[in-house]
Amino acid sequence: MFDMKIGYIFTTFPSQSETFAAREIEELARLGFNITILAATGQAHVDKSQKITKTLYRPPFLSSDTLISIGYILMTSPLALVKLVGLILRLLWSSPREAILITGNLHTICFFAKHLCQQRISHIHAYFLNWPACIGLALVKITNLPFSIAAHARDIFVESGAIKLKLSHAKFTVTCTQQGLNRLKTNLPKKYHPKLHLNYHGIKINPEHRCYEKKPSNAKAETTVIAVGRLIKKKGFSDLIPAFADAVQDNSGFKLLIVGEGPLRKHLNELIHQLTLENCVHLLGWQKNDLTLRLIGQAAVLIAPSIIANDGDRDGIPQVILEAFACGTTVVASNLEGIREAVEHYKTGLLVNPGNIRGLSNAIRELLNNRDLRNYLSRNAYETLEQRFYLEKNVRQLACLFAETNQCSTEQ
Repeated sequence: MFDMKIGYIFTTFPSQSETFAAREIEELARLGFNITILAATGQAHVDKSQKITKTLYRPPFLSSDTLISIGYILMTSPLALVKLVGLILRLLWSSPREAILITGNLHTICFFAKHLCQQRISHIHAYFLNWPACIGLALVKITNLPFSIAAHARDIFVESGAIKLKLSHAKFTVTCTQQGLNRLKTNLPKKYHPKLHLNYHGIKINPEHRCYEKKPSNAKAETTVIAVGRLIKKKGFSDLIPAFADAVQDNSGFKLLIVGEGPLRKHLNELIHQLTLENCVHLLGWQKNDLTLRLIGQAAVLIAPSIIANDGDRDGIPQVILEAFACGTTVVASNLEGIREAVEHYKTGLLVNPGNIRGLSNAIRELLNNRDLRNYLSRNAYETLEQRFYLEKNVRQLACLFAETNQCSTEQ
């Protein structure tokens, strides 16, 4: 078992679209880590991991907590704020956005630094390269604690400001896809490459229980298609709805469930109305994770029709694909670099070029009409899940990185 205190920095925790983070933290806690969450904000959704972690949220700008924290830092580390000002000035030249972000969060940084010191936390881990890594970089200047980063998707491809400075201070950086690792290596000098590690997210599974072998064969399961994710452009739901309409035009008994919330909800509702699909396409909004998993398990096919957004934002490996693998639900997904790390065409699912509505329609139709193919793909998908996306194994890899860093810091 590991015995170490880590401060995890999030923009939002818990987050309904980042259940992988909650699972990771829960598993680290099971391994003996003492995790404190430092977050800007949280959502009403409650994850199980919150029962075994302490969460601190940034205080209002003008509050007693802010004043007490600034006073504490001035008394215990009088040069810390000078170092922080030096960091801001350095960023103003190379990355103004990050400089502004840190300046606007001085109260957050002092508040978090005070608790890091008082709770004797030994390591800072920033969950994403953007806001969390900026805050983590500033905390390093005040606390001198070892620091690491978890990079994912949008933060790598769109919001990776001051990446060299962040990586120069980080003891290591993990990313959850080979796609992300390749992009980081492209954007960074070779001297930083040894700090980069591939660390897939995972699903907690019992190898003795293979869900696909117990997949229900009732009429409801045979006629349901599901998609899960935020209602934003990169998820591709604007392509999914007309593709589904084309695939089932002669089968009125089929239905599509879309679980998630976001800014495109009105647009998707209008699209459903235009195609007169009100009776067979349903936007369910956000649902609790347990219910979402149950809905995935009751569906014949899960669709992940992701695209690359205009600003370059894209998915890595959507966690919902791994959840479908675990539930025995066959996957149709976009043929994107990150997704191909989990979905192999006609082996663990079907791949369709992003934005190809006709191709997506044909894939949906093929799977709905071929149960044998679905069973074959589901068996292979579950085996891939066990081999590559097993939560316990992947979190233990991360745990060893934390432990190695802590040992090196202690020796120094």
